[in-house]
Amino acid sequence: MTGRTRNTRIALLQALLSSSVNSDDVDLEATKDWLRNAGYLQSIDKKRFNRWFADIPNRLEELDEAFKVFLNDRSLEELGQAEHTILRIATYELTYTDVPHPVTINEWIEIAKDYGAVNSFRFINGVLDKLATELRQTATNHE
Repeated sequence: MTGRTRNTRIALLQALLSSSVNSDDVDLEATKDWLRNAGYLQSIDKKRFNRWFADIPNRLEELDEAFKVFLNDRSLEELGQAEHTILRIATYELTYTDVPHPVTINEWIEIAKDYGAVNSFRFINGVLDKLATELRQTATNHE
């Protein structure tokens, strides 16, 4: 993926890590202003960022439900904030976009190496791989 696509994903991660986005009283414009001032909105796919940033906060529970079955013996509360947010965005990307699943998974694993806890990328890889397999099976069953 291009640097622009990676930058878009990182900007989304930073935006959704913001505590304001995890509350019921989300101020999307204030979060965008913070991102702009921090330099995260340079060299991104603005259309993708705006679309996903407007949609993902409205789907947090749905996204959590989609991947929590693959957490094995862990609960959502046990996830670090970065890991939880990465799983939410990656789940959205796997579910609602036409980006190939292997590309999505690989990109988020690389981002997890930089932004997640040590070795959390392995856990994220396992969860996303299982989710992608389920999504492929569901799509095949509906054809």
